[in-house]
Amino acid sequence: MRKGEIDLAPVSSLEYLHAQSEYLLIPEICIGSRDFSGSVLLFSHERMEGLNRATISLSEESVSAAALLKVLLKCKFGFENQFRTDPSRPEEMLRLAKACLVIGDDALFFRPKGFVHKIDLSEVWWEWIGLPFCFSVWAVRRKFYEEHPEEVKVFSRRLKANLERNLQDLERLLREGMGLTMTDERFPTVYGYLFNLSYGFDRAMREGLERFYRNAAELGLAPPARPLEFVPV
Repeated sequence: MRKGEIDLAPVSSLEYLHAQSEYLLIPEICIGSRDFSGSVLLFSHERMEGLNRATISLSEESVSAAALLKVLLKCKFGFENQFRTDPSRPEEMLRLAKACLVIGDDALFFRPKGFVHKIDLSEVWWEWIGLPFCFSVWAVRRKFYEEHPEEVKVFSRRLKANLERNLQDLERLLREGMGLTMTDERFPTVYGYLFNLSYGFDRAMREGLERFYRNAAELGLAPPARPLEFVPV
């Protein structure tokens, strides 16, 4: 997206903030969580309250999640921490640091060999702030929208309709999209994950995102946010 090789896509919520002048947001749709997500997890040898001054390993894949972790540790707990970035292999990451942050499949399906604490970051955010956390937004390059406004609006309507259709039949989505049936041991994990996520960019989600942006800017993790700008519907 930043290079202009893709015109419209879901991007990290922090990516939008880093290049806000280049993007417009697709309205009404995002990927977020109103409590636990299941896919943005801190695995730790200590409870989160015991991680002050600890070194924490961050997955190379995390962007918004890494910023969320830093916001929680500094703004909620007042901690000072060191961070390192490693390939997303949780067992090895836990040997290198007191805790590790992993996302996606590595979070959903990791089964540690020994006891570790599993901390869902969006759940910690929800308990602290009382607002949803927005991990990803749908964005379009501003220049592309200016040149193709009707195509973007049609795509936005189809995207929302597709989302609503898939949420009405998650079993079919998993079967046709991922080849998972109810007999697959991964099925209940993925089904529960998709069912629990929030996909509507409503007022509460927006307030949660704006709060995250303020915290990230205060810590120097991102530039100050301008008012969010959406594609007109």
